[in-house]
Amino acid sequence: MHRSRTVRQLFILSGLTICGLSDGFIFGQMSGMVDALRGKEIGISLNDSDISWIASTVNATCIFGFVLAGIVTEKVGRRGAIAVLSVPMILTWIMLYFATSFTIFVASRIIVGISYGGVILLTYITTAEYTTAKQRAMCLTIVTAVGPSIGTALGHVLSILMHWRTVALMGIIPTTLSAVLPFFWVESPSWLASKGRFEESMAAYRELHGRSESTELELKLLVNFEKIKQNEFTPNKKLYFSMLEKIILALKQAYFWKISLLVIVITVYRVAGGRILYNTLAITMLHEMTGNSNILMSTLLVDGFIVTGSIIPVFLFRKMKTRTILFLFGLTSNIVLIVLSACLYYIPKENMYYAWVCSLLLAFYFIIAYSGPYAVLEILLSELYPLELKSFCTFLYGSFAGFETFLSVKLAPSMFVSMGYHGVFLLNASIVFLCLGYLWYYLPETKGRSLQEIELYFRNGKFDNDLILEQCESDDLVA
Repeated sequence: MHRSRTVRQLFILSGLTICGLSDGFIFGQMSGMVDALRGKEIGISLNDSDISWIASTVNATCIFGFVLAGIVTEKVGRRGAIAVLSVPMILTWIMLYFATSFTIFVASRIIVGISYGGVILLTYITTAEYTTAKQRAMCLTIVTAVGPSIGTALGHVLSILMHWRTVALMGIIPTTLSAVLPFFWVESPSWLASKGRFEESMAAYRELHGRSESTELELKLLVNFEKIKQNEFTPNKKLYFSMLEKIILALKQAYFWKISLLVIVITVYRVAGGRILYNTLAITMLHEMTGNSNILMSTLLVDGFIVTGSIIPVFLFRKMKTRTILFLFGLTSNIVLIVLSACLYYIPKENMYYAWVCSLLLAFYFIIAYSGPYAVLEILLSELYPLELKSFCTFLYGSFAGFETFLSVKLAPSMFVSMGYHGVFLLNASIVFLCLGYLWYYLPETKGRSLQEIELYFRNGKFDNDLILEQCESDDLVA
């Protein structure tokens, strides 16, 4: 029984990791494609403005993916929503293979943006809901960092070794797996509980985690907390509040605004830290920073450090607290970015060591940033949303994050020209310092806490789940 449960957990984790790899492959392939298009590929007539729109459209249209994800997951659950939203991405890879005009390029980016936006947020939410408090940090790191970084690295390297159209066809493989594998998972226990399907929720939870003392306590907290909230939403004990009524009720609560400000600061940090920008334009940046057209070794170096940096947190979360990792590695990576900015400004390009110094510093930045802040921020985005408002919060904060990322990628080329790479890196580092300052004062330690305990913290100002358990002491869980 234990062995079959472990196999089931690994199968779900592998499927979610493939979803992350597929999402990362989008940006890795696009980085190589953008660099090739800037080189004026034969048969394609595009100017710098066209290419800028192609590179940034994904991050703008993902906003609509957040809306669609919220609607679909309310109807068909977490696993069904991931499968449904992965299907259009298969079409976009085929579109890219045959694309020769600006219209087709942008159309493919619009569709993939909508699908990507929905899938990436659903993988964050689903991973958090499928895991226990002890497993969550490690599993989220694998799904949201290791998977996407391997996908991005594959996209970068293959785009250097092969034509970007061939790489686009290869993207069909992980995307198809993302659409098929979810049908073999059990449904999310948290989603089932939020729909009042408590017996199914308990059965799914025990199928995933068994019946230990700690998992039974988490399950009891999940079910009882959802029962209390649904009783609050249903004065006659039969009819549920509409989503609009839940939102209005949440807007009147101080805890909702505490969470909102934290999530906004986290998304600003992700953008300023270059989580998407550097992956999208990595090949072009290395080409322009080093002045070397043969960038395979530099790309392997940087991507190798990214993948390594993504794997390191899997071990760090076992030994260190979340806040310690965030602030220690966040400050260190920011200092490296400032040093890189200084080197770009003061060291002449003619220097024989210039290219390798810049490449190494960028690589060190990635390994430190992926080891700490990137991993922690992804985890926090999956932990902070209240369960009954996850669809709304996914849309609201995801739209804000998508708009931020769109602006960063769209404006990056012109900013690199007007401010230089050194100026952009220095500006980003300054914004990150401000974000770290806010998080230092207002971010709680979430390691080892269940999603319900974290929500209770923002409601009550402390980690204390005794109140919920006392209120439902008479409720017996159905076997």
